[in-house]
This record gives sequence, C-alpha cells and structure tokens, in this order.
Amino acid sequence: MMHLQQARIAARQQHAEEAHAHLDEAAHIADRVGERNGMRQHFGPTNVAAWRVSIGVELAEGAKVYEDATAAPIDIAVLDSRERSSSLHFDFARLLAQEGGARDADVIRHLDTADRIAPQRIRSDPIARDLVRTLDRRAQHHVWELDSLRHRFGVGRPV
Repeated sequence: MMHLQQARIAARQQHAEEAHAHLDEAAHIADRVGERNGMRQHFGPTNVAAWRVSIGVELAEGAKVYEDATAAPIDIAVLDSRERSSSLHFDFARLLAQEGGARDADVIRHLDTADRIAPQRIRSDPIARDLVRTLDRRAQHHVWELDSLRHRFGVGRPV
C-alpha cells in the first residue's frame, strides 16, 4: 500500500517515471501475495490495477491506460466495495475525457455507471460535476443521456 501511496504522490507532482516505478513494485508484490484484505486494506493485483487507472488519470495518460485496463478487465467485485466500483468507472470516464471529445459517448456511459453504483459519492464530487459541464459544453448533439446526468448532478445549462 505504501508503494501505491507513493505512486499517487509522485503522479500528483507529475513525476511519471517515479509513479510507474512504484506501481510496478506494488504489482510485483501483489502478484506474489495474491488478493489480501488485512486490516480493511485490500491489497492484491485487483487493487493495484485500479490504482494504475487512478494514477493514469493524474498523469493525463488518457485512452492508453483505459485500453490497457480494459484489455484484461479488472474484476473490481473482488474488492467488494460499491465505492471502489464507482470510482473505477469515474476514473475510466476521466481518462476518456482527456481525449478532447473523441470518446465522450463512452465518458457519459462510464459516468452514468459510476453514478448508478454510488450516487452519494459521485454526485457531490466537484470533479464529476465539472466533467458533466465539460461534456455539456463539448456536446455537438442533444443526447438524453447527458441531459439525465445534468439533471441528476444538478448542473444547469449555461445561459
């Protein structure tokens, strides 16, 4: 878990090489120990894979991280946490949003999934609300899925 925390710190400082080194070391350890949940701190290959996605968001690595993560799907159910499932979909949405609009339909789908899994976590998140505003600004066509998100998040259309 310390390697994962260090990876997040490095990513927030935009030290990509250091962040990836910590992720790789955490993955190496996780592969050796397997899935564990000691003292309510789940650690194992699944959690490392989810953290790799979150770190990818911090480093603005976009669709490449998404493609890597979905090529060998993460079985997030192993963590037995609606919040973690929701967070993973939210991170997927954020990664795809970094593509500048090319994957906005997928962004909407993942953000909707995150909200349906844990609305109390997602709807109050300022980054999620900002993402809905960004999607609305970039929308070239009126789609009901985005309207639904705007209404659920309480994000009005700009006047």
